[in-house]
Amino acid sequence: MIRQTFTGLVLLLGVPLLCAQEEAVEEAVDVARTADWCREAAAAGDAAAQYELARCYFTGSGVAVSQKKALEWLRKSAEQGYAEAQCNLAECYADGVGVDKNAYEAAVWWVKAAKQNHPEAQYRLGVAHLRGEGVVQSDMLGLAWLRRTAAQNHTEALYHLGFCHLKGTGGEPNPAEAVSLFRRASEQGHAQACYWYAVCLQEGTGVQKNPTQAVEYLLRSADGLCDAAAFRLALCYERGWGVAPDAAAAFDWCWRAAEAGMPEARFRLGAWLEEGFGCKANTEKALKWYKKAADAGHREAQNRLNILNEKKPAKAEE
Repeated sequence: MIRQTFTGLVLLLGVPLLCAQEEAVEEAVDVARTADWCREAAAAGDAAAQYELARCYFTGSGVAVSQKKALEWLRKSAEQGYAEAQCNLAECYADGVGVDKNAYEAAVWWVKAAKQNHPEAQYRLGVAHLRGEGVVQSDMLGLAWLRRTAAQNHTEALYHLGFCHLKGTGGEPNPAEAVSLFRRASEQGHAQACYWYAVCLQEGTGVQKNPTQAVEYLLRSADGLCDAAAFRLALCYERGWGVAPDAAAAFDWCWRAAEAGMPEARFRLGAWLEEGFGCKANTEKALKWYKKAADAGHREAQNRLNILNEKKPAKAEE
């Protein structure tokens, strides 16, 4: 009876395993067929197929990875006016993927795609103008392209335009407009936008102060791996900004920011380890974090490091 039950169980469990294997095989066949179709259509001059074939060569979908072949097909597609290919070719030049970095060439292709209303190309062209990379530096042109892209609800454009309004790029600061843009980008999960929206809520910049809501957005930002948000959460828990003071939580958030490499977080972590805030006091560990902060140029950390080293008892002579 036990043997029959065990055999039945194996057969039962084997069904989903076989199904999964069959699905994997079918998926592999579909990928190969897609690559074959793309190759045939691309050779016949179809710009969309040429772009898809380039992607296949970049990722190894149904074909062997080959940046050289990927760029050949990407360029053919771009030269036929396919906006997606033009934008991707621009990114290759901007990042040096398969070609030497060339900001001018990147801008040439971004312009072509941007004129076809390609959101990502418009955003990248706007940033290029703000920085003067491959094109003339112009706050006016940069902001114009960012506004055009933000109007299409492009997440990065919303955030970048918000930051420009916050800092007054190309004119007077407009905190209220910055807050509005940060909030819209935050709703799309942009970690940096969540951080700056939280900062505005904490400080009452362009919006009414709301420390509790600020913490909510800091948590969202930290979930998106924003190190600055983790450190600011440490300060919130230390000082009771929008949350009940919690030394242990403050220490944990500070540790995360320090591990990520933030000099100020490393200095504060050293100070908290030295005094035993949210943890058991440990001078040796404090020295370690002071040194890491000092190596990154943090002056207070270097001063504290010097003081603690002077206090160390001299080693007895052998």
